[in-house]
Amino acid sequence: MMIRPLVFFLALSLSLVGAAQEVESDLIFDIEKNRQYELDKRRPGVERGGGALPLPFFDDFSRYSLLTTDPNIPASYQRWEDDQARINNTFAMSPITIGVATLEGLDRTGYPYDFDDQYAEGPADTLTSVPINLGGYTEFDNVYLVFHYEGGGFGNAPEGEDSLYLDFYSPFGQGEWFQRWSVGGSAMTSFERVFIHITEPEYLLNGFRFRFRNHATISGNYDMWHLDYIIMDQQINPETFDYDEVAMQYPVQRVLNTFTAMPWTHFQSNPEGFMADNFVFYQHNAGPNAENIASGWNITYDGVTTDFPGQTFNVSGNAQQEIVTTGNLNGYVFDPTVTDTCAVFDFCVYHNPTDAYLQNDTTCFRQDFSDYYAYDDGSAERAFAVQAAGGMLALRFQSAITDTIIGIRVHWTPYGNDPSFSPFLLRLWNDAGGLPGNEIIENFTFHNPQYYQDGYDIFSFYAFDTPAEVSGTFYVGWVQSDAVLYNVGNDKNIDNNTGKLFIKLPNSNWQQSGITGSVMIRPVFKSNKTPIVSVKENTIENTSIYPNPAQDRLILQGLAIGEKFQIQIFDMSGKLVMTEQTFGNGQNELQLNDLERGYYILQISNQAGSTVNHKLMIAE
Repeated sequence: MMIRPLVFFLALSLSLVGAAQEVESDLIFDIEKNRQYELDKRRPGVERGGGALPLPFFDDFSRYSLLTTDPNIPASYQRWEDDQARINNTFAMSPITIGVATLEGLDRTGYPYDFDDQYAEGPADTLTSVPINLGGYTEFDNVYLVFHYEGGGFGNAPEGEDSLYLDFYSPFGQGEWFQRWSVGGSAMTSFERVFIHITEPEYLLNGFRFRFRNHATISGNYDMWHLDYIIMDQQINPETFDYDEVAMQYPVQRVLNTFTAMPWTHFQSNPEGFMADNFVFYQHNAGPNAENIASGWNITYDGVTTDFPGQTFNVSGNAQQEIVTTGNLNGYVFDPTVTDTCAVFDFCVYHNPTDAYLQNDTTCFRQDFSDYYAYDDGSAERAFAVQAAGGMLALRFQSAITDTIIGIRVHWTPYGNDPSFSPFLLRLWNDAGGLPGNEIIENFTFHNPQYYQDGYDIFSFYAFDTPAEVSGTFYVGWVQSDAVLYNVGNDKNIDNNTGKLFIKLPNSNWQQSGITGSVMIRPVFKSNKTPIVSVKENTIENTSIYPNPAQDRLILQGLAIGEKFQIQIFDMSGKLVMTEQTFGNGQNELQLNDLERGYYILQISNQAGSTVNHKLMIAE
């Protein structure tokens, strides 16, 4: 296929010189946010026990059903021989039940199939059923495969040449796959239902299988297909086929009033103030009849469950309806007397219909009180980036107590270009009238975006050079070295960017971002946990440089008179671009005529092995 250009929004400031822009890109929706699928639990080649599966075959992806060796997932759940698809519950629009299987341009590890070429395209994911026993059936038994598909949903939509395929496997003889159905891509906001009548004798055998596969741009989260509610059974009539199904449809996002996660010691400072008054949950009655739907919820901590049954009722006019319900917490507060530096509560919402499939009648999420603040729910529906060399990004937080911040966690979203070799410097600012102010600490260590191959939506941790004490309002973020897109996940389910996300371009002032969502950056605190042991580096004290920004020359103050020093300048990629040796005279001058405009790190070293770093900007 031809890759489409990145979708982006341009935010311009009148005070800017040049083109300032921030970019938001369509992205794949998140995985089931409370589950990190470990790579070693999804190894291919593990045989399903029990032989071929008898009819009926059913999967709605409301629970994990792919290939796995995870002992916590019963073998009876398994319906698929591979694990390249992505099971998630927030990516599709209007799913039949909570949970879908998504095929896109990422492999089973959450990494692009080809991250070297942003225009790469080709075969991507495959979803292959376990063997099914169709032996003894004939065309008159009306064996049908019924499935539902959607292109794009909340994620990046496939184009016409980004096809979804369905293949059938005949176990006859040596066995062979045949393409049976396909569809070209388009942006869809609801699911289409497909009936495939299986009449051919080469398929009506023990060991029949079927598979879905997609053709996509394979350099990131492109060209999404979602599959839901797959049924294979006999005596199906497409003219009269209907559902007996009331199910949860989306996950609950949060029960705190602002954050999705926060340090436990911070929550304990004002438990009632951090709890929300209510929360929203989503249900779908897919059947033709109104149902008496009574819903409740429960909270579990350390194996002890507190139940709140019969909290809401929906009894009329709900046939074939998507139902949005507000649940009142009635003053409930997570128990603040738990004596630990962290706490985890499982919050589940359920309803009581006795329909065909009970596994989709409950949705749960894990409320994590650990060592970080989060606005996001762990899912990246879009990507956010500032597209400018020297561009800065800052996200505002409010610390409930005075605590030591040690770093940030960031979810980098693989999408087209790979900025792994584009460095950035961490930043921590105080508040200056609702905007980022002065740096609380200086950070000279270069970092790079990190992409992992052990699951989806993994966060990278970056430590500040020196932990710092903060209280009240503060900002975390970075300054980037290149004009490429440093794509960070943007959770579109919850909007906390508004009033909290800021960008700054060179030679301009801070400006508030106009892109909604929750950028996936999480400040990490010590939170009364075991102190981090650090080795204090030998440093040269009382040195400074000016002017900064500089042009053709720089003054170094504080170099001890008569002592020998080495001066080195590194560019933002870490490359050494200048070296000089000099004897200190209290005020040394350094010529910069050969250096281009940009950001650098100037390092001063003495003969005793002590060093000091200074940030340096060279302007035209």
